[in-house]
Amino acid sequence: MQRKKLRQEVLVQNRLVKELVSLQNILNDQSIADILLVRSWFKPSALVEVSYLPHRQYSRSQFLTAVRHLEKILQKLGLFYKLHLNYPKNQNNLTQFSYIALDPKMLKKLIKADERRDTKKRRMEVGKLLGYPKTAVVAFANGKVFARSKLPKAILKTSTIKFLNFQLSRNWKRELKYVRRRAQEIEKISPVLFRRIVSN
Repeated sequence: MQRKKLRQEVLVQNRLVKELVSLQNILNDQSIADILLVRSWFKPSALVEVSYLPHRQYSRSQFLTAVRHLEKILQKLGLFYKLHLNYPKNQNNLTQFSYIALDPKMLKKLIKADERRDTKKRRMEVGKLLGYPKTAVVAFANGKVFARSKLPKAILKTSTIKFLNFQLSRNWKRELKYVRRRAQEIEKISPVLFRRIVSN
């Protein structure tokens, strides 16, 4: 009986992952990956972009239906969130990020950190709460990032680099180990999403 119940829960979780991965009309692949990585405890929280892009072929009502579906998925996955909808999304508008976290306390910390006026402190706190490598967070907060274009060509050609979603520091070799683990975790959770990111 216990085994059957556990199997049922796994099937439900797998279905929710598939549904989340299919929400490309409102979430980019890195945002979907971040939500899944919070759910798997790889990272404590995430900032994701929920946007309506005018060039896509769907209506405002379809966008809002997809957002409601996203909320249901997040609830069923046991995640806590505060959504900001970028409607419509265009080059002139600043992106407002949505907050995703493992628990309400973490969600509150992330929102508070992101609202800080002091840019350096905000970047330090938010980067830490997002679970990024400390060296990368410090470099970003201090405006001393290592440009991706300066990486060796061999590394730029790897599929791993496609999973990089933060600014690197001079300690990029160590930080790329985190990116490799990120890619491996995404592949384990959703091979479909992994292949989609690699192919882009």
